[in-house]
Amino acid sequence: MSSFNRRTFLCSAAAISALAGCGFTPLYGPNGAANALRDAVELTTPVTREDYAFVRAVEGQLGAARSARFSLEYALQTDESTIGLTRTQEINRYHVAGTATYTLSDITSGDVMSSGKVTAFSAYSASESTFAARAATRDAYDRLMVQLADKTVAQILAVAGTQK
Repeated sequence: MSSFNRRTFLCSAAAISALAGCGFTPLYGPNGAANALRDAVELTTPVTREDYAFVRAVEGQLGAARSARFSLEYALQTDESTIGLTRTQEINRYHVAGTATYTLSDITSGDVMSSGKVTAFSAYSASESTFAARAATRDAYDRLMVQLADKTVAQILAVAGTQK
Protein backbone atom coordinates (compact mmCIF):
# COMPACT_ATOMS: atom_id res chain seq x y z
CA MET A 1 0.00 0.00 0.00
CA SER A 2 1.41 3.35 -1.04
CA SER A 3 1.72 6.14 1.54
CA PHE A 4 1.16 8.72 -1.21
CA ASN A 5 -2.45 9.81 -1.48
CA ARG A 6 -3.43 12.05 -4.40
CA ARG A 7 -6.48 13.49 -2.61
CA THR A 8 -4.37 14.58 0.37
CA PHE A 9 -1.86 16.21 -1.96
CA LEU A 10 -4.53 18.10 -3.88
CA CYS A 11 -6.32 19.24 -0.69
CA SER A 12 -3.06 20.49 0.86
CA ALA A 13 -2.15 22.32 -2.35
CA ALA A 14 -5.58 23.98 -2.33
CA ALA A 15 -5.18 24.97 1.33
CA ILE A 16 -1.75 26.51 0.69
CA SER A 17 -3.01 28.51 -2.25
CA ALA A 18 -5.99 29.69 -0.18
CA LEU A 19 -3.68 30.93 2.58
CA ALA A 20 -1.46 32.68 0.05
CA GLY A 21 -4.50 34.38 -1.45
CA CYS A 22 -5.73 35.75 1.88
CA GLY A 23 -2.54 37.72 2.53
CA PHE A 24 -1.21 35.40 5.22
CA THR A 25 2.36 36.23 6.23
CA PRO A 26 4.22 34.59 9.09
CA LEU A 27 5.04 36.84 12.06
CA TYR A 28 8.67 35.75 12.10
CA GLY A 29 9.05 35.62 8.30
CA PRO A 30 11.26 38.00 6.29
CA ASN A 31 8.54 40.68 6.12
CA GLY A 32 6.73 39.70 9.31
CA ALA A 33 5.54 42.00 12.09
CA ALA A 34 8.13 40.62 14.51
CA ASN A 35 10.92 42.13 12.41
CA ALA A 36 9.37 45.59 12.69
CA LEU A 37 9.58 45.34 16.49
CA ARG A 38 13.01 43.66 16.62
CA ASP A 39 15.41 45.81 18.69
CA ALA A 40 12.90 48.69 18.56
CA VAL A 41 10.95 48.33 21.84
CA GLU A 42 12.16 50.18 24.91
CA LEU A 43 10.83 48.81 28.20
CA THR A 44 10.14 50.62 31.43
CA THR A 45 13.19 50.43 33.69
CA PRO A 46 12.95 47.36 35.96
CA VAL A 47 12.91 47.89 39.71
CA THR A 48 12.14 44.55 41.35
CA ARG A 49 13.56 41.08 40.76
CA GLU A 50 10.33 40.12 38.98
CA ASP A 51 10.62 43.21 36.75
CA TYR A 52 14.14 42.16 35.74
CA ALA A 53 12.99 38.63 34.91
CA PHE A 54 10.08 39.99 32.85
CA VAL A 55 12.28 42.47 30.94
CA ARG A 56 14.92 39.79 30.29
CA ALA A 57 12.26 37.46 28.84
CA VAL A 58 10.71 40.18 26.64
CA GLU A 59 14.13 41.29 25.37
CA GLY A 60 14.94 37.65 24.67
CA GLN A 61 12.14 37.64 22.11
CA LEU A 62 12.18 41.21 20.79
CA GLY A 63 15.81 42.12 21.41
CA ALA A 64 17.24 44.98 23.42
CA ALA A 65 16.23 48.43 22.17
CA ARG A 66 19.04 49.78 20.01
CA SER A 67 16.94 52.21 18.02
CA ALA A 68 13.80 52.56 20.10
CA ARG A 69 10.70 53.44 18.11
CA PHE A 70 8.22 51.99 20.60
CA SER A 71 7.83 52.16 24.37
CA LEU A 72 6.45 49.25 26.40
CA GLU A 73 5.13 50.24 29.80
CA TYR A 74 4.09 47.40 32.07
CA ALA A 75 2.82 46.74 35.57
CA LEU A 76 3.25 43.37 37.24
CA GLN A 77 1.14 42.01 40.04
CA THR A 78 1.59 38.69 41.86
CA ASP A 79 -0.41 36.83 44.46
CA GLU A 80 0.74 33.77 46.40
CA SER A 81 -1.55 31.29 48.12
CA THR A 82 -1.29 27.86 49.69
CA ILE A 83 -2.69 24.88 47.81
CA GLY A 84 -1.25 21.87 49.56
CA LEU A 85 -1.55 20.81 53.19
CA THR A 86 -0.36 17.69 54.94
CA ARG A 87 -2.46 15.77 57.45
CA THR A 88 -0.82 17.79 60.18
CA GLN A 89 -1.88 21.02 58.43
CA GLU A 90 1.63 21.93 57.28
CA ILE A 91 1.88 23.78 53.98
CA ASN A 92 3.69 21.78 51.30
CA ARG A 93 2.74 23.58 48.06
CA TYR A 94 2.26 27.19 46.99
CA HIS A 95 0.42 28.66 44.00
CA VAL A 96 1.67 31.93 42.48
CA ALA A 97 -0.66 33.86 40.18
CA GLY A 98 0.49 36.83 38.16
CA THR A 99 -0.90 39.59 35.98
CA ALA A 100 0.91 41.85 33.54
CA THR A 101 -0.84 44.96 32.27
CA TYR A 102 0.96 46.57 29.35
CA THR A 103 0.80 49.44 26.89
CA LEU A 104 2.89 49.62 23.71
CA SER A 105 3.17 53.17 22.36
CA ASP A 106 4.86 54.81 19.41
CA ILE A 107 7.54 57.08 20.91
CA THR A 108 7.34 59.83 18.30
CA SER A 109 3.57 60.19 17.99
CA GLY A 110 2.51 58.87 21.41
CA ASP A 111 -0.15 56.70 19.77
CA VAL A 112 -1.04 53.51 21.64
CA MET A 113 -0.28 50.58 19.36
CA SER A 114 -1.44 47.84 21.71
CA SER A 115 -2.55 47.45 25.30
CA GLY A 116 -3.89 44.62 27.34
CA LYS A 117 -3.67 42.35 30.31
CA VAL A 118 -2.31 38.81 30.54
CA THR A 119 -2.43 36.30 33.36
CA ALA A 120 -0.46 33.18 34.24
CA PHE A 121 0.32 30.98 37.20
CA SER A 122 3.09 28.82 38.61
CA ALA A 123 3.56 26.69 41.69
CA TYR A 124 6.32 25.36 43.91
CA SER A 125 6.80 22.89 46.71
CA ALA A 126 7.66 23.98 50.21
CA SER A 127 10.78 22.54 51.73
CA GLU A 128 12.18 22.29 55.21
CA SER A 129 15.55 23.46 53.90
CA THR A 130 15.77 27.26 53.82
CA PHE A 131 18.03 27.22 50.76
CA ALA A 132 15.78 24.83 48.83
CA ALA A 133 12.68 26.84 49.74
CA ARG A 134 14.24 30.09 48.51
CA ALA A 135 15.47 28.46 45.31
CA ALA A 136 12.03 26.96 44.62
CA THR A 137 10.33 30.29 45.28
CA ARG A 138 12.67 32.22 42.96
CA ASP A 139 12.33 29.61 40.25
CA ALA A 140 8.53 29.72 40.42
CA TYR A 141 8.50 33.52 40.15
CA ASP A 142 11.02 33.42 37.27
CA ARG A 143 8.86 30.89 35.41
CA LEU A 144 5.82 33.08 36.03
CA MET A 145 7.56 36.16 34.60
CA VAL A 146 8.62 34.22 31.50
CA GLN A 147 5.02 33.09 30.95
CA LEU A 148 3.73 36.65 31.36
CA ALA A 149 6.39 37.97 28.97
CA ASP A 150 5.59 35.29 26.38
CA LYS A 151 1.90 36.10 26.49
CA THR A 152 2.53 39.84 26.34
CA VAL A 153 4.82 39.52 23.31
CA ALA A 154 2.35 37.16 21.60
CA GLN A 155 -0.48 39.68 22.01
CA ILE A 156 1.68 42.57 20.82
CA LEU A 157 2.80 40.63 17.75
CA ALA A 158 -0.75 39.54 16.96
CA VAL A 159 -1.90 43.17 16.96
CA ALA A 160 1.18 44.29 15.00
CA GLY A 161 0.51 41.56 12.46
CA THR A 162 -3.00 42.88 11.81
CA GLN A 163 -1.81 46.51 11.54
CA LYS A 164 0.90 45.74 9.03
